[in-house]
Amino acid sequence: MKYGYFDVDKREYCIERVDLPTSWTNYLGVKDLCVVVNHTAGGYAFYKSPEYHRMTRFRGNSVPMDRPGHYVYIRDEESKDYWSVSWQPTNKPLDEYSYTCRHGMSYSVYECEHDKIKAKQTLVVPIEDNVELWDVTIKNEDDKVRELSLFSYCEFSYHHIMIDNQNYQMSLYCAGSNYKDSVIEYDLFYEEFGYQYFTANFEPDSYDCLRDKFLGLYHTEDNPVAVERGYCSNSSELGNNHCGSLHKKIILQPGEEIRVIYMLGEGNREEGQKIREKYSDLKNVDAVYTDLRNYWDNKFKCLQIQTPNEGMNVLINTWNLYQSEINVMFSRFASFIEVGGRTGLGFRDTAQDAMTIPHSNPEKCKERIIQLLQGVVSEGYGLHLFQPEWFKKESKEDKKPFKSPTVVPTASKESIVHGIEDACSDDALWLIASIVEYIKETGDKGFVDQIITYADGGEGTIYEHMEKILDFSYKQVGSTGICKGLRADWNDCLNLGGGESAMVSFLHYWAIDKFLQLSEVLGRQAEIDKYTKMSQEVKKVCNDVLWDGDWFIRGITKEGVKIGTSKDIEGKVHLESNTWAVLSGAANDEKATKAMDSVYEYLFTPYGIRLNAPSYTKPDDSIGFVTRVYPGLKENGAIFSHPNPWAWAAECMIGRGDRAVEFYNALCPYYQNDKIEVREAEPYSYCQFVVGPDHTAFGRARHPFMTGTGGWAYFSATRYILGVRPDFDYLEIDPCIPSDWKEFDVTRVWREATYNIHVTNPNGVMKGVKKIIVDGKEVEQINVQEPNTTHTVEIIMG
Repeated sequence: MKYGYFDVDKREYCIERVDLPTSWTNYLGVKDLCVVVNHTAGGYAFYKSPEYHRMTRFRGNSVPMDRPGHYVYIRDEESKDYWSVSWQPTNKPLDEYSYTCRHGMSYSVYECEHDKIKAKQTLVVPIEDNVELWDVTIKNEDDKVRELSLFSYCEFSYHHIMIDNQNYQMSLYCAGSNYKDSVIEYDLFYEEFGYQYFTANFEPDSYDCLRDKFLGLYHTEDNPVAVERGYCSNSSELGNNHCGSLHKKIILQPGEEIRVIYMLGEGNREEGQKIREKYSDLKNVDAVYTDLRNYWDNKFKCLQIQTPNEGMNVLINTWNLYQSEINVMFSRFASFIEVGGRTGLGFRDTAQDAMTIPHSNPEKCKERIIQLLQGVVSEGYGLHLFQPEWFKKESKEDKKPFKSPTVVPTASKESIVHGIEDACSDDALWLIASIVEYIKETGDKGFVDQIITYADGGEGTIYEHMEKILDFSYKQVGSTGICKGLRADWNDCLNLGGGESAMVSFLHYWAIDKFLQLSEVLGRQAEIDKYTKMSQEVKKVCNDVLWDGDWFIRGITKEGVKIGTSKDIEGKVHLESNTWAVLSGAANDEKATKAMDSVYEYLFTPYGIRLNAPSYTKPDDSIGFVTRVYPGLKENGAIFSHPNPWAWAAECMIGRGDRAVEFYNALCPYYQNDKIEVREAEPYSYCQFVVGPDHTAFGRARHPFMTGTGGWAYFSATRYILGVRPDFDYLEIDPCIPSDWKEFDVTRVWREATYNIHVTNPNGVMKGVKKIIVDGKEVEQINVQEPNTTHTVEIIMG
């Protein structure tokens, strides 16, 4: 069943049927102000922090779904009928009211037609201003004059989520509102600079600053009393629940169209007046769309593809990069799933996100890498979850005249630097690859000599941080020589009771290899000698201890019991250890092939690759919490999406492009656009997991956007399947594709030069490059070219 389609030219997903089985979201804003919004204009805005600076309220997992939002109501003054421009919240019957939604790059558009009135509401955040614009057009397609009223509505938050949702003794008395000069000012009295505003490009006929006055005590967003009676009550108060509602009466002649702009922003009334003046000029509103289009086009043009795989084309050229960028911009705690109860940076997640898109967002990736380096302790492990602000040098502007209970809490170093007992064994290892990929992309080899503080005091170069990370994992091994799992490895639910993690040992080998590549190009012989020896030791112990005959085991419990063996009835084969054995290069050719054959045999499904199989059904705390997760959900036998691209890359490592693309297609959301009755979730975003075959909801996808799947899917598809990989001093092109792909094209910007790459496959091979031709000349490798130049590259496989 289809609910919409991809508009490739406009880079939009168009939802034609809005009664979706679950919420389909989008992200507005690219800097400090972010709005998470769904297909019915439900959602919330925040400034910098979704936990400590929420701007509008949101009730997650509620009934009705996804309330409140950023709504505009239309009321017909003659018939007294009213509806919203977005389908919700008025929930009008879809056989009488026509509704659509279009999610684009940092904007969403809601359109409706009813009773010969055509309306459109576009939500968008300008790049340089901390304001959300509600760009509304109303057109009279009737042959008579129509008298209408427009009402806006959003509910203001108390900024701090804990206060928002629990502490009503405080929250109901910590904020006030008032109206003056067409601007509603919302004042968080407990914060020195706690102001927001709501205004519009017109003089309102009435307003409401109080939620309960606008809605009515026994009403909801479905049927606000102010809209029902046709005017607001001009309410405001110090204390209470607050909203932004501006009412405007309009008269439209036949064929006439009117455009109004609502503005929800960060700042006081003075800031609101300034923004109101700017965006009352519609040319400035139009410029917002042009600026955003240019912003995203500049990112997309860094890498564009044309292959025989249409789903890959649409995802890589637009939606996959878009999802990856959003993860780097906003971390993982801003969604309809993570609704602000946590904030900051998850170490492993952020490190992987920063690794995947340095070509399109080098500055933000660099910023994230530095923030993570500051979250590494001098012993070499990373803080699993932390606020970057904790390690920022305090300036005069940061000092507050009083300690407010509604702002980001300050923390002592003793409380934020956790001990090894709370360290995750994989966290810091991911950072090695992030640093190396950043340098390969930018050429900034001097980056490694930058001095960065440690979380627990002292400082060192980035290179020294990397050494400490590798040395930590080398020391933290169990009795067999395999890395300890510590609190957990990448799979938070597979705790192993303090045992040993196969995945981390393979990840350690991979990180050492990345570090050695860097050390070679820097000519640092002492480190080359030390870490080559370490690499050889790690590889030997991995193969000696972890191989089970047809696949690699997942780990060893604290009691010394191996898990993920051929003798196991449950949890026999695990995805993480087998993909990383291959992807790291630790497994030899025979073992690598056998391991990936086992992944295919035991774990592959039509919707992607399961994390483990068979699912656990009996709790066993020596293995971990995974055994207490329902079979087929999340970490227990589901298609956990994040590690699926590891399998794509692993298959490319052993030269099986057909298998890699078979895996790719199974998970690719584009190919589930006509299976929404099964998938339910949006077909333009990878989701955290897809329910596995051991569950009644097999194939259902959940938790979109905020997942490492976005970055890894992009990374594996472009670096391994298409094979376009920057190195320190040259651009490598080594595709691994299905044998029936005869050709494909990639445009890649690298070090400010553009490479138009055409790959041909005359002999129908899956891997192997026979000839490289640059600008008509056959070469051994593609060297760095002058900035602002364009080059033609011909790759002949064979």
